[in-house]
Amino acid sequence: MKAYDYAEKAKYEQAKQRSLKAIDARLARHENVTRFILILVLIIAGLSLALLATHLFNRSN
Repeated sequence: MKAYDYAEKAKYEQAKQRSLKAIDARLARHENVTRFILILVLIIAGLSLALLATHLFNRSN
């Protein structure tokens, strides 16, 4: 009976490790996507600021 308990516990631990690895992989993907989106937003904000500055500079002349 004890060997069965250890086998079940080992299966449970393996399943838990697989689940944690899957969660970690998903988190890494989300982190990469979030970083990419942040860079795009910063580029768009910089371009918008440059266009606004150009427009205001040309309007003052």
